[in-house]
Amino acid sequence: MDEISEKRLKNYHKIYEQIYEDPFVSIADAAENTRLSRSTVARYLQEMYTYNILTGPSLCMKPHSDYTEYVYLLKFTDPFTVFDGLKEFPCVVSHLTTTGDWNTLLVTNKLLNFSVLKHFRTIVDVNPRGVSRTPKVERTTWDGAFALTDELDTSESNYKTLRTSLNWGSNEWKLFHALKSNLRVKITPLLRKIGIRYEIYKQWKEELNDHCTVHTGFYPEGYKTYMVYCFLFSTPHKKSVESLFHLFPATSFLTDVGDHLLVFANVPISEMSRKLFCTIYTMQAKEVITEFFQSMVLFYNQRKEVTL
Repeated sequence: MDEISEKRLKNYHKIYEQIYEDPFVSIADAAENTRLSRSTVARYLQEMYTYNILTGPSLCMKPHSDYTEYVYLLKFTDPFTVFDGLKEFPCVVSHLTTTGDWNTLLVTNKLLNFSVLKHFRTIVDVNPRGVSRTPKVERTTWDGAFALTDELDTSESNYKTLRTSLNWGSNEWKLFHALKSNLRVKITPLLRKIGIRYEIYKQWKEELNDHCTVHTGFYPEGYKTYMVYCFLFSTPHKKSVESLFHLFPATSFLTDVGDHLLVFANVPISEMSRKLFCTIYTMQAKEVITEFFQSMVLFYNQRKEVTL
């Protein structure tokens, strides 16, 4: 990726903010709100996707009274062979190969017994997945972000929501799988391809926030240039830990896993990685964090999607 001027990055961020607030925002409305021309917004948006500066808006399922996803952190003696074997494994929503305290991360829509698989070694953690979120990225620098760590929010938070039932049929699931990696695809040819009437899509769209969370990622240096660290935190001060990742100039992905907090942090391969770990160890020394495990993502498979 060629070096991008600060002025253009600023405009990229303005467009990202529009999509973060409204994933279905039109080019015309985004242009009016950012005071850019329609052609400029359209061109910049295409550049952002090309350079992996923008990802999504993608979808994650919320927990329901009759639908739950589970996160497994596992160790295998040969995780690479297991990775290939899991690509079409029933009930596996996504899986990643990592290195660290676990080497395989799985999301399933059913409790499964992975201990029967060849190369299985141990389970580090398994719990239901709660509500996922991606904090809104502000325009800042990494040094500026870490300079604010003494001002982390220590108020309590509660992301538990009233669990509705998932009244989806085959049409709704078709729409989810077709749109889960990017809600902004051209809808008319997509509906024609998957054989769904517009009226069904319109109803599904209106009820989307009841069943899914929407995630729009912003990565000023291009998504593929970052190291992706994955942390599993035990903490009585979840809001304080979360607020650390709200400071960062690149999107972090957070989700509740049982009583723990699972975080994917995208950090440049630089001094910033050291600062991140120093900050976490300091928070542990202050008993903001009671325990944590970590790994680094090597590669993933998510059935045509990018987020966990």
